Amino acid sequence: GPDRSRFQAKLDRLAAFSTFSAERIPTASNLPGGAAVHRAVAKAIGRQTRGILEQLQQFATAVRDVLEVLADPDAPSQDHRHPDLVGMVDVLVERLASYERAPVASGSGLAELYRRVEALEARESRREFRPWFSRTRLLDALQGSWDDSRERYRDLAGHLVGAGPVLDVGCGRGELLSLLQELGVEASGVEVDEGLVDEARAHGLAVERGDGLDHLAALDDGSLGGIVLVEVVEHVTPQETADLALLARDKLRPGGRLLVETLNPQSLYALAHQAHLDPTRQQLVHAAYLEFLLVEAGFARTEILWRSPPPEEDLLDEAPLDGDEARASKARRLNRLLFAPRDYALIATR
Repeated sequence: GPDRSRFQAKLDRLAAFSTFSAERIPTASNLPGGAAVHRAVAKAIGRQTRGILEQLQQFATAVRDVLEVLADPDAPSQDHRHPDLVGMVDVLVERLASYERAPVASGSGLAELYRRVEALEARESRREFRPWFSRTRLLDALQGSWDDSRERYRDLAGHLVGAGPVLDVGCGRGELLSLLQELGVEASGVEVDEGLVDEARAHGLAVERGDGLDHLAALDDGSLGGIVLVEVVEHVTPQETADLALLARDKLRPGGRLLVETLNPQSLYALAHQAHLDPTRQQLVHAAYLEFLLVEAGFARTEILWRSPPPEEDLLDEAPLDGDEARASKARRLNRLLFAPRDYALIATR
């Protein structure tokens, strides 16, 4: 009769609310990168979340089974009504609906976690560097013109002849890519800055916009003959640097070459004149550590090239004065300590 139809409608609504899944917890956010933070937190507490949802699922399933028995027209005691039971189903439906809304709308533990994630997003947003000037203008001012930078990389490009296809991760304006193109090496680049991508493409280079590490990770293992990381490792975290060594090993074919160039932290001259010019630099990586990392990752051979010596006019005069050889020896020693090459390139063979 009408009571049974109403009762069955309540059961149908109960069934709609009684399937719980971590995938149904929303991850949308109004803050930049917020959704990624939500997903990362969800992954970190996934085991605990699954435990909570499993308990809720067991409760919902048990309640639904009991109520379906009561609603069965062939079951005993169907010749009398249960108006109080219909009201209890209403309560259960509302309670299950509140569980569904809990991650964003209630005062439960998950809602508190959501609030904390939002606060974390806000703090991270304040820490993020979002310059109003273009990266291209910064490079022009601090590193010179496109042609000047291109000439500085000419010797490095020669180490990648025969290593195609080459991926230049964080290729910037594409100076090194253009040299590889000139040498007949198959090469492409990936760069996160839109302005730099536009400039590289204006020079006829194959450059995609995106995160270099994500792009590299998506490639097939053994699909590359060369990987270039010029001024990249100083812009990632120590953990990402360690992970990058393994990632490069996997993506290179046997005999493939990895070329890394970065600031030399052993050069006091470089520390004084270059280390703090770029506001996005996160770390300095010692050549000995980077070489250790690549050897441990399984690279067969490594070679360090010391590059960009300080200008001659800034060095101490090493010529003996009035035959004072001791003074000349001290000048040479100070030059080695104070004026070491500003950059180094590490070439590792898979």
